[in-house]
Amino acid sequence: MEVKIFTKSLKPKLNFWMKPLENIDCGLEDDINTWLSLNPSIEVKEIIQTQSGGSWMPSTIVVSVWYQK
Repeated sequence: MEVKIFTKSLKPKLNFWMKPLENIDCGLEDDINTWLSLNPSIEVKEIIQTQSGGSWMPSTIVVSVWYQK
């Protein structure tokens, strides 16, 4: 079994009212979908997502995709 790890810091652009102007995943979903489309022969076994960070620092999301070729 192998693992592919994706990480992104969530630093969304905010408008004047402090609301996000873009998708909150900051492109993480697109990165994962692109990787999956480039590797059609793999069999995904498990996906694990964690998030760290908080009040003073931007959150970081880590997605681990466990797969077999």
